[in-house]
Amino acid sequence: MEYSRDEIKEILKKKVIIERLELEEVTPSDIADDENLFDKNGLALDSVEALDIVTGISEVFEIDTSKISQEDLNKGFHTINQITDYIVEEENN
Repeated sequence: MEYSRDEIKEILKKKVIIERLELEEVTPSDIADDENLFDKNGLALDSVEALDIVTGISEVFEIDTSKISQEDLNKGFHTINQITDYIVEEENN
């Protein structure tokens, strides 16, 4: 199923980040689209949570994420906007 960018961002925030990582005190509006999710000033997520996000993307968006390397995670999965770009690109392939 193909989603709009705004739909992807909302699903990422609610289903993949908040629900999957059990961040009960966080709401979607607390997560800025350009906020570094791993920075101490952001959600301060760690590498285990990064892998959980990748698994969530695979399950929720039905995208094969097996080809995502650690380098890809380090470079391009820091913000909602970056993750959305990846999903849009994969949906269009």
